[in-house]
Amino acid sequence: MLYTNVSPGPDWKKRQCFATVEPPPAAKKDAASPAVRSTLPKVSSERQKERDAMRRKVIEDELTAESKLLEEARVAYANGAPPALPEEFLNPQKYAARIARLRESVGLHERNVEALKKEFARM
Repeated sequence: MLYTNVSPGPDWKKRQCFATVEPPPAAKKDAASPAVRSTLPKVSSERQKERDAMRRKVIEDELTAESKLLEEARVAYANGAPPALPEEFLNPQKYAARIARLRESVGLHERNVEALKKEFARM
């Protein structure tokens, strides 16, 4: 038996290791087809408005919490010059590492606030 990706000669039989599997016919249908859409549950306009209001409230709450965390991170970062802790006087690498962590934290919270604002604007 020989395994190769190059044909060894005309007298060798070619055998396929992996069979290609076709998806069943039902899986090929478009998920947005009318038959599928008719089986989806209907939501009343009042219920949808309730859901939208709940979504708006959740996003507002998340935005408020994330804004508060951003302000706390900015205070801790102190524009890149927070006061050194006692153990950081002897080890400047610890101070640099803490500043890097604080900078990353500020960046993360800024990105989260921006994402929440974009999500809020889409509503």
